[in-house]
Amino acid sequence: MSLTAKDLDELCSPACLDGVVDAPVTELRTRRDASQRAEMVLSYLRRAVQGEIDLVTAELDQRRKTGRSDLGRLVEELPSILASPPSTGAGPIRSTLPIMGDVAELGDEIALDELLAELAGEVPGEAPLLPGANVCSLSADELGASLERLRQVEREVSSRRRLLHEHIDAFQAAIVDRYKSGAADPDSLLA
Repeated sequence: MSLTAKDLDELCSPACLDGVVDAPVTELRTRRDASQRAEMVLSYLRRAVQGEIDLVTAELDQRRKTGRSDLGRLVEELPSILASPPSTGAGPIRSTLPIMGDVAELGDEIALDELLAELAGEVPGEAPLLPGANVCSLSADELGASLERLRQVEREVSSRRRLLHEHIDAFQAAIVDRYKSGAADPDSLLA
């Protein structure tokens, strides 16, 4: 099952928390785990978008300084471009990239290109959101437009991540409350 924008809408909806007070612990765990998987996918997606923001920003800076594009220089500086802190105004401070093993365990849930296209509202035939290797072939105007779209998607992904964190916390608190109140049997954790 691939995580879609519709799935994210449902997981981020206030309705996702409906029934938390009365739901069985197994259901709470299932809902918490689904939210955690979605958050991990969004964390990975957010970092991919931030990497593209860094790449486009570096290319625009290069053009401002030298008046031209230089793919060789961009490739050579890629490790330092991606490792540097976000530039001012590039959005919230980034989190660490999820551990690749954790991401790999999600299997088919990570259809990043499709999810990103849905979140960005991409139109078929329109330039893709992630310019990647094409960054040097785009005009300054195209790069500027791409940068604005990337920042918009980064804000959207970050907003959804915050909602997922709130939901995960609510599910976890409800689970803990069940054990504290005796409504759930701690021995069930050993089964």
